Amino acid sequence: MNSFHAELARVCAELETPLFGVTGDSNLFFVDSFVQRGGHYVAATHEGAAVLMAAGYASVSGRVGLATITQGAVTNTVTALADATRSHLPLVLFAGETPSWDDDNVQRVPTDAIVRSSGAEYLRLEHLADADDVLSLAFRRARRSAQPIVVGIPTDYAHEPCSLSTLSTTPSGSPSPFPSEIARPGPSGAEILPARDAVRSAVDVLLRARHPLILAGRGAIAEADRAATLALARRLGARVATTLRAKELFRGDPADLGIFGGLSAGRSAAYFDAADVIVAIGASLNSYTTSQGAATHGKRIVHIDADAAKARSTPFIHGGAAPTARALLEELAAHGIDSDQPLWDVVSPADSANSIESGPAHRPPSDDRRPGTVEYIESLDLLDSLLPKDRLLTVDGGRIFFESVRRVSVASPRDYVHTMSMGSIGLGLSLAMGASFADPARLSVLVSGDGGFMLGGLSEFTTAVRHRLKLLVVVLNDGCYGAEHNHFVKRGHDPATTYFDWPDLAPVARSLGGRGVEIRQLADFQQVTDAIASETWPLLVDVKLDPNRIPMDFHRTRP
Repeated sequence: MNSFHAELARVCAELETPLFGVTGDSNLFFVDSFVQRGGHYVAATHEGAAVLMAAGYASVSGRVGLATITQGAVTNTVTALADATRSHLPLVLFAGETPSWDDDNVQRVPTDAIVRSSGAEYLRLEHLADADDVLSLAFRRARRSAQPIVVGIPTDYAHEPCSLSTLSTTPSGSPSPFPSEIARPGPSGAEILPARDAVRSAVDVLLRARHPLILAGRGAIAEADRAATLALARRLGARVATTLRAKELFRGDPADLGIFGGLSAGRSAAYFDAADVIVAIGASLNSYTTSQGAATHGKRIVHIDADAAKARSTPFIHGGAAPTARALLEELAAHGIDSDQPLWDVVSPADSANSIESGPAHRPPSDDRRPGTVEYIESLDLLDSLLPKDRLLTVDGGRIFFESVRRVSVASPRDYVHTMSMGSIGLGLSLAMGASFADPARLSVLVSGDGGFMLGGLSEFTTAVRHRLKLLVVVLNDGCYGAEHNHFVKRGHDPATTYFDWPDLAPVARSLGGRGVEIRQLADFQQVTDAIASETWPLLVDVKLDPNRIPMDFHRTRP
């Protein structure tokens, strides 16, 4: 009979999923066995980064991410677990724990309390006889609830004899992938049919709408959901918009207004103000989406979601996006609305075509710009135009986040990896790397501030180098902590404490084994185009910016 660590390695290798981790006393034999069995192990430099890579992998692949850490190291994973929990990303983290007999071990920590403080779920392997049940439960819960599950494994179990079944919940016994269309808790929307009374109540509201708007969230990004949602919009003559995490879902459609709420761009705000009924499908309607309620104030809301716990308004329809949209179409037809209606408008077509997606200009006079820097907005627009269209996108937190997610596009919401569920900077590179491991043929692009890159990216850039990831890191480098700089300047304080004298990052990237390009004038972006064409990865682009010329247009205020 094999040892426990060998059996765990065997069943994990059968999943054909990368294992991200940092080794130590508790997991080194498990990782070694995993590699010996042909498993793809990615050694991170920090435990939190390993968890984030597993989360980024889950976001893009639609499968459960895998990570492993040693005893006591759970303290390094709290922010990563909290972000993955709030982003509803399924992963299983095997967390080593000190031997059950070693009460004085300096690495003994209350793993259960630490994990639960992050919002993640904790399961402990108390007895090897229960290993099959505990592991199967961990994977089922990760898939079903779309969240991180941490499995605590005492170190003294590693060499004990054990036999495990395949980590699968499918009748065939094959590894069961996490369905990519479920990016939020709850069962698949396709499985939930709406109640007829709720549909009728919603149609009563829709029949009185003059300017209806359909708002789709991450729970409505499956192709069937998108098609049914657009069919409903055309029947109503409705405009369509998305939450941030569903960005680009309707890109190119004549009714599309882009991102709703605090991140809305250009003249889209005029349409949002004029809307009298909002049909929210698969969107949580949190305060970020609704600008603390200001974006929905005075409007009737029809809320549709596959997760009944997300109900925030009446009428609420508990149902999947596609089946509920089809049910609404049937009920509308019963009321004589059986053909598509004209698209409502409040802006002339010429103005609309030129401004809906353009966003705020924010182009101050160039004569006072710090020498050797480029304009922020122009740089983002240029980046969006020169990067390959078929790309993955991750945007790190901080002041640079808001314009970057507005202006750097993706082909599909599934190509966007969100980093701001915890509001922390420094998570982006590891998430972007996990995305790259999930889809190595496509370019994974990270847009980050300098503070975020130095906080959570510098050491892990070496991991990207070791694996030669097809990764492009764009550092929007204003030499400071941008959000804090904004707060000081706004209140008339000296922002000196926010400034940092970072090293030039392009030569640092080269010294770490990657490629580095520095941007001090717009013409330097030709180097980026040349570097992309040369397929030499990973690539870091250090874009020098003036900290006093970067807007921060998203503010949370008390309602």
